[in-house]
Amino acid sequence: MQNPAIWRAISMNVGELESILLFVSDLTAARSFYFELLGLPIIFEDGIVVVLRAGSGRVVLHRIDMGHDERGIFPVGEGATGVAVRFHVDDPHAWESEVNRKGFAILWKTQEASWGRFVVIGDPDGRPVVLARMKRFS
Repeated sequence: MQNPAIWRAISMNVGELESILLFVSDLTAARSFYFELLGLPIIFEDGIVVVLRAGSGRVVLHRIDMGHDERGIFPVGEGATGVAVRFHVDDPHAWESEVNRKGFAILWKTQEASWGRFVVIGDPDGRPVVLARMKRFS
């Protein structure tokens, strides 16, 4: 195990999460979900990726069957699993109604938790997307 004091001396810090990359099976459906339903503004798209702004970060939707990287760093045809995305919203219940109206999947209906009120919806690849109003703890 390395000495943590060495790392502190180098002053290498992990900052704010800049983006999350989601490999998607249908770029058009994913674009519709994140842009049209959730309202995240598109800042770039090229047929392989769609980059959307989410607060100070980005959500990058990347085709699962095609890549930009000829070196194979991001393997084509292999999807990431075990990923969920959470966005802050003011009214999760209102979002549940809107998601139902537009025909998208509700995975968990709006409910209270110790950390806030939330609804969980499914994106076109079945990934859970949590829309939550977090409680403020002092």
